[in-house]
Amino acid sequence: MELGCDMKLRRLVALGCLVVVVIAVAGCGLPIDNSPQAIPADEMPLALSESNATIPSVSRLLGSIPEEIYLLGPDAQLVGRIRYLRPPPTPQGMLDALETGPAPTELDQGIQSAIPSSANLIAGAQTGGVLTVVLDSSFGSPRPGQATYEFAQIVYTVTSLPQVHGVLFEYGGAIIQPVVGNGSFATSFVVHRADYAQLVP
Repeated sequence: MELGCDMKLRRLVALGCLVVVVIAVAGCGLPIDNSPQAIPADEMPLALSESNATIPSVSRLLGSIPEEIYLLGPDAQLVGRIRYLRPPPTPQGMLDALETGPAPTELDQGIQSAIPSSANLIAGAQTGGVLTVVLDSSFGSPRPGQATYEFAQIVYTVTSLPQVHGVLFEYGGAIIQPVVGNGSFATSFVVHRADYAQLVP
């Protein structure tokens, strides 16, 4: 009989402890929901905020990979800037990223682009590591001194890809001799990074 009473007493004590815990949780004001609930933006913990620099960008989360395009710094020198592209990166994808120009934060840093905002750069055929880039009419009459930078940005951007080593430029259905880093016309139709060494810091 004593054993049976002892068992009942233990059950009552355990039940009493459970009631106390439930009351304590309710007293702390902790919500109990049957399904996930959205957290209001003004209540979002800093560590979970999208503005937190330690959180990967959406492009990275989607599997995009970093590639380097080239813009112009405040000293009119080429500067590499990272853009996230869908894999695998292609010459056309690099040219499309270059066309978009500097991001607002880059503009605040004095970074510019000589590529006209209306430009439509087309990646043509590629043979033996040499890529043909087709220029549209926006390149027909570049501003004085701008041609060198336009060609330099394109050459450095597409040769960021390991499969591209040199560039041919086509305009109006013909292959043209681009302007190189010293402001003169190239001695060859194919140009490389070395032809714009004067524009690299």
